[in-house]
Amino acid sequence: MKNLFFVLILLSLLSSSEKGEAAISATEAQKLCEEQSLALKISFTTSYGKLIYDRSKSKDELSIMAQRAGIFEKGIFAAGLALVNIDSEYELNTVTQPLEGGGHCLIPYQLNVHIGYSRPIIYLAKELEQGSCTYNLVLRHEQVHQQINKQALEYFVPRIYQDIKEQTAQIKPIYIAPQSSEDKAAQELTKKYHQIITPLVDNFRNQILAEQSKLDNQQQYQREGDICREFNRKSRS
Repeated sequence: MKNLFFVLILLSLLSSSEKGEAAISATEAQKLCEEQSLALKISFTTSYGKLIYDRSKSKDELSIMAQRAGIFEKGIFAAGLALVNIDSEYELNTVTQPLEGGGHCLIPYQLNVHIGYSRPIIYLAKELEQGSCTYNLVLRHEQVHQQINKQALEYFVPRIYQDIKEQTAQIKPIYIAPQSSEDKAAQELTKKYHQIITPLVDNFRNQILAEQSKLDNQQQYQREGDICREFNRKSRS
């Protein structure tokens, strides 16, 4: 019985040794996962939305809306307002690949990104007399604001796409150890994409505001306001 007991112990030790040889470290597993990286497919979409006009608000209502939006038009231009929503969303698709030494690789393979506008709208105060010089001037001013939005989208979207493509190429698959949470690993991986996309969208928004501010300044108000003042002067003469 003693001989059999010793044989069983020896077999147990050999089995443990073989398992130790088969097991791999987390660092080695991570390297193996990175070798299985797939070329990320990026699906990028954008939209401008359908521009609509609204003449149902008063000047006072538009002033409140403008203040809430951080827009401060002056003079006759307080009778108009151009707004648009900047939409951004993304979705990351992944696949899992088992490793021989145990655990899995979480591999990103497709990123769906949408950056664009929704509900572009021009408000014209209901007090404005349609067809008057002031009405046409305010209308033109707000149309220029929306044109700036459209041109900014056309200019920045290809650059944002290229930045996303270059920066996400540095993100590697993640090793998921046995008994570890795949959901937690997916959240960690998604966070890396969030940290790339969010600053790009924030910069896009800031650039639009900077361009719009060039239209909303005292000198520009003076130049545009002179148009109707001159028109009205000639009409009276």
